[in-house]
Amino acid sequence: MTDFIHQLFRDWGELTLGSGFALAAMFAIAAFVIFPRTILILTAAATFGFKVFPFVLLGSVTGSILAFLLARHIAADWVQSRIARHPLLHTVANVIDEEGWRIIALLRLGAPIPSSLQNYALGLTRIDLKTYSLATAFFSIPQIALFSFMGASGRASVLEDGSSTASRIFLLVGIALAAGLIWLIGVRVRQALQRLADRTP
Repeated sequence: MTDFIHQLFRDWGELTLGSGFALAAMFAIAAFVIFPRTILILTAAATFGFKVFPFVLLGSVTGSILAFLLARHIAADWVQSRIARHPLLHTVANVIDEEGWRIIALLRLGAPIPSSLQNYALGLTRIDLKTYSLATAFFSIPQIALFSFMGASGRASVLEDGSSTASRIFLLVGIALAAGLIWLIGVRVRQALQRLADRTP
């Protein structure tokens, strides 16, 4: 798959404004499907250099927003109505809504959850579009910049070596972010449940 993508990019020739926007469109489409975006970033950067960064960021953020809106307008009301029937799920959902950008930050910085699933899941919350869009754009920058730099430096192969130091680092960072996400939600849910218990006669 990587070889096919690399050859596809090579067939484009130099990265021009037109091919740059075509690349952005590819990343926008990738936001709707479960596919390792990292492979696309590394391969694009290895082919064209670090100058792919703004196009990758533009396409990824645009696709994320569109997938978010798709989930919100198709399934959000139905999901929210089901959640409302279960007090604990309702509390968890409220906590996610309240934390807003913090939840998005932990997810976008590298939590081991596919970006497309993040887009759809966040679309089912009540996080407003402005917060989602700004947080997604801002907190996507570090990861996309890092992978673009790695690809441009000709070091994309480090991700293919499961025993490499880089692979272990990325795995540990992902686990730490996931743990932080669980901890944040867990603490806030316990606080919300305690406040509810205190108000109950």
